[in-house]
Amino acid sequence: MKVSHHAAIRFLERIMNLKEYTSEQVKRAIAFLEKDTDNIEFFNKQRVILPSFPHFEVIQRENMIITIIPKSRA
Repeated sequence: MKVSHHAAIRFLERIMNLKEYTSEQVKRAIAFLEKDTDNIEFFNKQRVILPSFPHFEVIQRENMIITIIPKSRA
């Protein structure tokens, strides 16, 4: 699954708690997220729990992870 630049930034902000980050950190976040979600079967799901961080969900659209949000309590 491809990962958007926006999703990598949200990963760094929401999961890694960074307020500032370098372009290298964004690239590494993209690589990590692509590897972490490699075995996920999305099928028709828009939201899937992030394997390494089960309190967060990835949102995908058209075979690309577009953002990361805290897992909903519902």
